[in-house]
Amino acid sequence: MVLFAVLLAGIVAVNVAVLRANVSVNQLDKEIAQKQAQIQATASQLSAARSAPRVEREAHKLGLIQAPAAGTSYLVVPHP
Repeated sequence: MVLFAVLLAGIVAVNVAVLRANVSVNQLDKEIAQKQAQIQATASQLSAARSAPRVEREAHKLGLIQAPAAGTSYLVVPHP
């Protein structure tokens, strides 16, 4: 009878430990999902910040203008 009580207590202790581990894993999974969402949001913000219309708008605010295609020339530098 004592052996049965000890075994039962051991089984209960193992079950409690497994439940605690599952709770920890679930919390970590939730944190991972939140971090992935933050990464995606940050990547989206970065993409928007790098977009051509935004860059053009900011350049225009600084007084920069786009060079006309006809007024563009290239310098060829010979290799030594």
